[in-house]
Amino acid sequence: MNNITVERYRIIELLSGSLGTRSYLGEDTCESSGERYVVKQFLPPSKDPKLLKISYNVLETEVEPLENLSKQDDRIHTLISFFEENKNFYLVRKYITGNPLNKEILPGQTLNSEQVINLLLEVLEILLLIHSRGIIHRNIKPANIIRRSDGKIVLTDFGAPQEAVSNVVGSSEYMPIEQIYTNPQFNSDIYALGIIAIEALTGLAASQITAQKNQKNAAVEKIIWHPRRYKINPNLVKIIDKMVHLNYQNRYQSAKEVLNDLKVIGQAQLNPVSQQLKQQLSKNPKLTLGIGSLVLLSGIGLFFFLPRNLNYAAQLYKQGIGYYEKAEYKSAIQKFSQAISINPEYSSAYNSRGDAYYRLGDYEKSQQDSSAAIRNNPKDANAYYDRAFSLYFTGEFNGAIIDYNQAIKLNPEFANAYYGRGLARYEIKENRNAIADLNQAIAINPKFAPAYLQRGIINRETAEKLEAIKDFDKAIKINPKYAEAYYERGKTYDTLNQKNAAKKDFTKVIELDSKYIEAYIARADVYDDLGYPKQAYEDYEKAIEMNTDNAKAYIHRGLYRFKMKDIAGAMENYDQAIKLDSTQPTAYNNRGNAHLELGNLKQAMEDYSKAIELNPEYAQAYYNRGLLRTDLAKVPEAIEDFQAAADIFLETGEKDNYNDALSRIKELTP
Repeated sequence: MNNITVERYRIIELLSGSLGTRSYLGEDTCESSGERYVVKQFLPPSKDPKLLKISYNVLETEVEPLENLSKQDDRIHTLISFFEENKNFYLVRKYITGNPLNKEILPGQTLNSEQVINLLLEVLEILLLIHSRGIIHRNIKPANIIRRSDGKIVLTDFGAPQEAVSNVVGSSEYMPIEQIYTNPQFNSDIYALGIIAIEALTGLAASQITAQKNQKNAAVEKIIWHPRRYKINPNLVKIIDKMVHLNYQNRYQSAKEVLNDLKVIGQAQLNPVSQQLKQQLSKNPKLTLGIGSLVLLSGIGLFFFLPRNLNYAAQLYKQGIGYYEKAEYKSAIQKFSQAISINPEYSSAYNSRGDAYYRLGDYEKSQQDSSAAIRNNPKDANAYYDRAFSLYFTGEFNGAIIDYNQAIKLNPEFANAYYGRGLARYEIKENRNAIADLNQAIAINPKFAPAYLQRGIINRETAEKLEAIKDFDKAIKINPKYAEAYYERGKTYDTLNQKNAAKKDFTKVIELDSKYIEAYIARADVYDDLGYPKQAYEDYEKAIEMNTDNAKAYIHRGLYRFKMKDIAGAMENYDQAIKLDSTQPTAYNNRGNAHLELGNLKQAMEDYSKAIELNPEYAQAYYNRGLLRTDLAKVPEAIEDFQAAADIFLETGEKDNYNDALSRIKELTP
């Protein structure tokens, strides 16, 4: 992990990650001060060098006014560096020692009206300053409002520099409609701050709040958020309602207007007991001693009640585990949230809640909880492991690898972490390193069936098919009911042209899991190859019957119909597959073949090219396009396609196809 460097910044650990963006903790290799930095990586929407240059120029323009403003007021945190490396953009700022508001504002936990008023006053003072300089923040959310260690609020991660280099900006729950439609106003920031205030007062998540728009009368353009059970100052409710009005023209027009209204109720919000004590103190100064005793007694009360609260939090956590083990994940989350509201530093509760969110497919919340667990217990290897898997399932493979590295550093015998890192390395085509990780996982746990399965898949894809069979055999020996292992072994037998063995494995999969659609499709393909058209058709029909939205089933049935010379039927199936999933390169390639059969050369060329666009490693699509270009006498382009196909066939170990592509090139070469 410590060897990963971008520009001059050595990456220490992953702080957070989501689709298209990652934030790392780093240090400057050119400094010896030990200063920490946040290095934020963006995947730009285009890799075109001209567009990258334009983005960089726009970034320079956007950063300058923020730099000037941050020099005048340390509550505005801006970039200290930005650069482009390997066609990714990086924005660097100093790491702020403190806590973001998403550690103060927690789901299921509420702040009182006075606390929220004070928070709004602090943030609005900063917004007043930046708005006066013509700058809209555009990315107001709890994670970007940090309470520094000295107690001051700091605004960070302004939206404009991010917009310059990426199409990922902010979080939609905090964005008003005009900003979503790229027309941000100064009061767009006020709207976002209002949503944060509602979160703090109600304990609801932002997504829950923005979903509570008035459904009865859309013309009202309001968010209904304050049921009677919340004890909230009614004057504060009115102010927040105006802050979050859906029509920006009916919202507060400036931070100054909100500040003025808040200051009025802020004066009236003084605690009545405090006012009474102040009056008594002014009349009898000797009461000071009594007040000190009262404070001391309050501390003693906390001392006696705190353990009981922590015990209750532990009971709630235990109840949550019970729900989790019964796969009742929503109920588990509720119990873990209650435990966290009592003990905001309950690392295990964050970890378990993150696991429950992961099971529900909410990978972003799972990442957030794993990050909270890590903050509360930086030596929790399992928290790094959990966050890594959430990153993996959102496609953030490099970020996942960094977290797996940390988990392994903390626990060198963590077999699951090696396995997870192997999966991530496989996704970024580091097959040798992936195999090494899976070997290590198996060495630690010789009965780790999924590790054998994944190693078998990699062995098959790197032309080590007999080794792959051995791995699948081992996985099945460990777990005789491992349907996926039978399925992958069947696929491998199929590539070895052992059709009957493949059919036997696919049939076993269906016996173990009658809803395994891919097994029906694979067995149908084998039936077709073995000359059993009736059985093949029945399996294709079964797959489509189980899921009429399965594009893969239509693709395979289309291929079957094509072989049966039912070109119109095949075309219909390919069209349906593309309608269901327009990102399937196989559907375009196969439809190209059907168009070619019907003499539609232009449409065939378009489909082959689309297949290659979707999958630049699609050897068969290059080969087919090469054949078509040969027929069209486009010899240089045909040679180029056959060469691309040959290179890929060689890499994947398809020797016969590789030699065929070379012979095509030889025929076309003078």
